Amino acid sequence: MLRKVTKFIEIKGWRKPLEHPTNTTQAILESLSPSEVFACENGTLFFYQDENFFLSFGHSMRLPVKLASRTPSMLLVTWVKSPDVSGSHSVTLYHIELGSYNTLSMDTTTRSHYRFTALDSCSLYVACVEIAGTHSFTCLSTITDPDVPKNFVVSSWNSSSISLVWNCPENRKFSHFLLTAFYLNGTDHITEEVPLWHKGNRLVFVLSDLQPCTRVKFGLQTVCQAGMESRYSKMVLNDGNSVHSSIEALRQTSFGPDNYTLSWEVRNTSSISMFRVYHQGALQGTTLITNYTVGGLLPCHQYQAKVEALCGDSVLMNVKTATAHTGPQGVSELTYRPNDSTALWTPGTTHQSTVSFLYQLSLENGSPFQSSHVTDTELRLLGLEEGKTYILDVWEKCDGQWESEHSRLSFQGANSSLELLMRAADSAEDLELQLDISSIALAMVVPWSLPEDLQDDMSEPRAEMVKIVQNKLLDGFDPPARIEVATLEPSEEPDKTEILFMSFDASNTEEDVPLPVEDQLDYIHSLDTTNIAVRDGVIYWDGPDVCAASKQTLCPLNSLCINTLGSYTCVCQHGYYDVSSVTPVSSYPACNEKGLFSQCLDKQMTGGIAKPYLTSYIGGKVDVKLNDGRCAADETEMLYYFRTSRKTTECGTKKQVNKTHIEFQNTLTVTLTKEQTISRRDLVVVWKCVYPRHYVRNAQVSMGMDWLYSLSLVEFNSSLRLFLAMTLYSDESYTHSYTDAITIGYEDTLFFQVALQTNNSFASDVVMQVESCWATESSDPQDTVQGVFLQDGCPVDDTFQWLSVNGAAQYSRFCIQMFTMPKGLPLYFHCLANICGHEEDCRKVCSSQQRRKRAVSQMDTKRKQSTVVSAGPLVVNRVQSGVQRPFWPEHMMMISIVVGSIGILGVTVLSVSATKAIMNYYERQLQ
Repeated sequence: MLRKVTKFIEIKGWRKPLEHPTNTTQAILESLSPSEVFACENGTLFFYQDENFFLSFGHSMRLPVKLASRTPSMLLVTWVKSPDVSGSHSVTLYHIELGSYNTLSMDTTTRSHYRFTALDSCSLYVACVEIAGTHSFTCLSTITDPDVPKNFVVSSWNSSSISLVWNCPENRKFSHFLLTAFYLNGTDHITEEVPLWHKGNRLVFVLSDLQPCTRVKFGLQTVCQAGMESRYSKMVLNDGNSVHSSIEALRQTSFGPDNYTLSWEVRNTSSISMFRVYHQGALQGTTLITNYTVGGLLPCHQYQAKVEALCGDSVLMNVKTATAHTGPQGVSELTYRPNDSTALWTPGTTHQSTVSFLYQLSLENGSPFQSSHVTDTELRLLGLEEGKTYILDVWEKCDGQWESEHSRLSFQGANSSLELLMRAADSAEDLELQLDISSIALAMVVPWSLPEDLQDDMSEPRAEMVKIVQNKLLDGFDPPARIEVATLEPSEEPDKTEILFMSFDASNTEEDVPLPVEDQLDYIHSLDTTNIAVRDGVIYWDGPDVCAASKQTLCPLNSLCINTLGSYTCVCQHGYYDVSSVTPVSSYPACNEKGLFSQCLDKQMTGGIAKPYLTSYIGGKVDVKLNDGRCAADETEMLYYFRTSRKTTECGTKKQVNKTHIEFQNTLTVTLTKEQTISRRDLVVVWKCVYPRHYVRNAQVSMGMDWLYSLSLVEFNSSLRLFLAMTLYSDESYTHSYTDAITIGYEDTLFFQVALQTNNSFASDVVMQVESCWATESSDPQDTVQGVFLQDGCPVDDTFQWLSVNGAAQYSRFCIQMFTMPKGLPLYFHCLANICGHEEDCRKVCSSQQRRKRAVSQMDTKRKQSTVVSAGPLVVNRVQSGVQRPFWPEHMMMISIVVGSIGILGVTVLSVSATKAIMNYYERQLQ
């Protein structure tokens, strides 16, 4: 056991200490390796120097041993070992208690770190390391983190006070507690942060004299202090009284074709004077109850709703938003036409391309036996028994999710074994032929169920499936057959599909001549094809379900696997279109939503959009114009597209230039054809390609980088010196900090803390303000290329969020979503921080347009009390699936698709901003 002993060494001499080493001393320093001596690079004074010995005094931030991380029960110590020396390092841990050093453990390791575990929280330890080959024994003294307090609850509250109680940590070790009161506004943002120190063993706190309509929540931390070092536990949060006035579970509870109803909950309405309800940003009305109905709306529309809770004289206590919608109108005039067994109805919701009709056919006793959805207002009901009573329900559905009320019809079935085959003709002399459907229609059963997208009559995949069936059946039949698929429905047998089709003589172009069913069945039987059988006039395919049998994904993103009688094919999902015919791709089909695509190549720009999407959006046949019309847009069966060069004189491409980039813009204007005299909807599609004016070659990123951590000294006055440091954390709990170069992704959020490192009682009134923050691709804060995200105390990036009140405490916390910069190199972060005295207002009001004025003397003093702190590097992973690349906006534009209404003309602009050329270039440099 070691005992603490103080040893004094008195040095007497006549010489004044020198600030620089002599040549002899410099020679000694240069002859030693970094593992043998550690430079006193800050404030060095040389007391004595001779040929073989020197005595100096100073301080260094480059310590041989450092504490990498800690928890309440663990200390992780790291050190730098010489690459030329092998061997074991000796580690010893001492526990300091009542002035004595008790040896807890002794061990050896060949690694450059050691983890001491099973320690007591809030306890003082000394960790010592003898690094192999150095003949030095280096120790550091520190304390473990405290445990969190237990059972932190509100014991009572009223309009003017809140009482809080809690229990000690498990081992009952603590110095005191830090209780932080967070005052909130109506949007749950912190407006003021007040630290409240609690000492003593009575773990009760009362916050009194609260102003009316005040919302406050609390955070509690255990604090351990040993000398100048203090450690804080993870913060335990309590909602205080804020939860009682919060709007919870705001939702839509019902809807009609012209209205929707909102409902919400509030735990305690004693502090709520009223609720205000907004529809599409406009005040709709007020209420004292927790539900409200908004009426007078259009059917099948989606809206944004907002509810505010108010206290007293219109003090905003809380606000919540929700998405609401109206439903379809429903069908009317539902009737049954017995002569051809057809149901008819009138749609209630018009001018909506996304509305379909659902139906359910049941027996009189209520047992349903047929249901599906259609897009036409007529429904053939085949196979009904004459004179038997049936019940038909028909209703509307919009956007595939919102359904109307059911319309019901009870009717007597007619004999539908024969149906009328109606063919339109130009001459009134054409006759209606009544044929037995069994003589012209064939059924085929396949052993797989229909994917959901194929069950929708309106979907593009279903249309593709119909084409596949037409091409596969009766190939080689004489005469050539033209096949029309009548229905594609689930079979009565489970997990099977029935395809009903009719065949006509393809050589006869004048009229539809049905091919005899018997001839078709004989032909199929004569082929003697494996997996095909004809039983009772029905064709059965007994081959494998190729799509389901494969263990691998057969089709690319946004596409469906479709069985094709022995093989498979891939078709795009509903709403997606294949663009592989006009753009090079690695897999087929290349299914893009709305058929939108863009390519920004070195010498050419390409873009396109699907024809079916334009037709459904505009509501008819369309005309398209590229830019000013001097060049025509190209087209395929499925797409409108263009290819233009960077020359603006060729096809009217627009160009904009700034200091770093050139932007080229191509516009496709879509209107109804001139045959349509009335038009209320136009579409403008915009493609943008952004190129850097000077390509910057990327350097290969190496992960063997040293972590930069700057601890800056600020002289506040002649008697007080303060240290400032910036630390990067992985999450909002601020318990796990980054201490080494790591890789994070675009979807990650980086949490910052800039804090004063002092426990001096003379600094209790001093606060800190973060004035500006920026990122660089080198460790130099003065790098010429800077990505600024905080300027003059106000965020300039949309993802920036304050997590504490800046300028109101001795630390500031904030977060930002990760990004990358032009070279794609590791990022270093820097912040300029100011120190303010107790008489200065260090908080920044960002809504003000005018900078707070100060006297010249104050500004000069302010500069003396400012410093830059840095941390890094962080490597941003550029290969992230499904994540947009948030390049710094000054240098690049994100790929985005934006839709919005502009002006009273109702012109909709669909903007596609692409920087693929830049991204592809940078990715090639990284390979």
